[in-house]
Amino acid sequence: MSENVGEKIKQLGLTNKLFEGFFGLEQEEHRVTADGRISRYPYPTKFGSRKNHPYLQSDFTDSMLELITEPTKGGREAVKNLKMLQQIVNAQLHDDERIWPLSMPPKLEEDDEEFIHQDFHRDWYQDYRDYLEQKYGAKYEIIAGSHVNFSVNDTLLYQLYQADNGENFESVADLRNHMYFKLSQYFVLYRWFFTYLYGASPITENPLEHLPADLEFPVRSLRNSSLGYANRENETITYDSLTEQTAQLKQFVADGTFYSTQEFYGPVRLKGMTHDDDIDEMLEEGVTYLEFRSFDLDPFSRSGVSDDTLDMLELLMGYCLVSGVPTDIKEQLRHAADKNEEVALQNPLEQPEWLVEEANQLLDNLAAFVEEYDAPKKYSFAIEIARKRVRNPALTISGQLLARIEDDSLEAFGLKIANDRYQKLHALELPLEVISKEYSVVAQELIKAAILLGIRVKLFNGIKLTHGSHHEWFENHPRLEFPNGARDYLLKMFPEIKE
Repeated sequence: MSENVGEKIKQLGLTNKLFEGFFGLEQEEHRVTADGRISRYPYPTKFGSRKNHPYLQSDFTDSMLELITEPTKGGREAVKNLKMLQQIVNAQLHDDERIWPLSMPPKLEEDDEEFIHQDFHRDWYQDYRDYLEQKYGAKYEIIAGSHVNFSVNDTLLYQLYQADNGENFESVADLRNHMYFKLSQYFVLYRWFFTYLYGASPITENPLEHLPADLEFPVRSLRNSSLGYANRENETITYDSLTEQTAQLKQFVADGTFYSTQEFYGPVRLKGMTHDDDIDEMLEEGVTYLEFRSFDLDPFSRSGVSDDTLDMLELLMGYCLVSGVPTDIKEQLRHAADKNEEVALQNPLEQPEWLVEEANQLLDNLAAFVEEYDAPKKYSFAIEIARKRVRNPALTISGQLLARIEDDSLEAFGLKIANDRYQKLHALELPLEVISKEYSVVAQELIKAAILLGIRVKLFNGIKLTHGSHHEWFENHPRLEFPNGARDYLLKMFPEIKE
């Protein structure tokens, strides 16, 4: 089916479903002080327990937040959800706290490193955290980024399975596994393209071990190179085939090379609805989404990830879904790894001839795909932004950062962005500004309180609140009063929640 997926989609009248994927974001952000030091304040108590909170978590250290958005149709809605969480977080910061806007953390003094070593209060992850610190080092583990979760429209995949009539796939799970792994292979093939456009870690404020003596900064994306947030060279998992990748993961976990499958730091991971380590169960039930791990924080986007970035990702996924897997995929994957390494470690203004040629060819192919499948205009807009950046590398994110480097540091720039964002978010008058056009102030207060309490919130033509098996529904403009606040109202409605 791989060779005629596009024609089959047209025959089924499902071309619009190519552009109705679902997105979720997992964004890592450091709490810092107004002068750029790692924050020493404890993890905010109002964020609730991290054992089961669906949206507000911490990562390698308690000062390193992880904001997780509810899966939603379209990248732009996911960005809106992220902005909503960021406004909630900003309101809980101390007066002298800020959110660091860059992937590479601020400069660490010796006492900061000691604090990071101790600043962890999730007992259930302590052993894994200690293992990572010993194996990779804290300076690598606190490199931040945006993890983008993406799933193809479920109706599209199911209809393709039905149309297959068992010719190529024994079950819908087989089709899911095939399609999602194909998409993961294509992302690896074009990772260099994303690193060029969206790489944003040109320098490091802290000396890292194992950096070559001849490495010249600034680069395009240290984080996206083999010297950044990556597994050891002799512990690389390949994308040659689904069978080989899962066998490698199982072997690495079984022989102790990896603590668990979570230690796989590849650019994209297959994800299912089951526990991460149960690969067989995931494959039996079918892969349900992809986790893209290669996006640096974008300091020029208020949320840290832009609409056009996610539009480009979804566009590429649609294009790759209807494309066949190259017969020489293994060889192409090897070349792709070398290309990404070259692009990641180049000066941000460098452009090898092959990059310009191949980037323009890819953009031409994407433009033809947009026209053939009558894609929404936002994808043409994303293509045009990419074309401008290919024509002029100074317009790429790392190219723009180049002009902000002072004395081999981005500290002044990072602090300016952090302080500006804090002030702008602090000045917002409505509880959740980004959804104020669709939801009343009362609804915003309800949603905000629910998120802080760890109640799942789904926004559609209304509001659905879920905690375990308990569900409640509200209109966009509910006629409610909160004499003791929305939090108290919800605690009475959900008595199973214990403060």
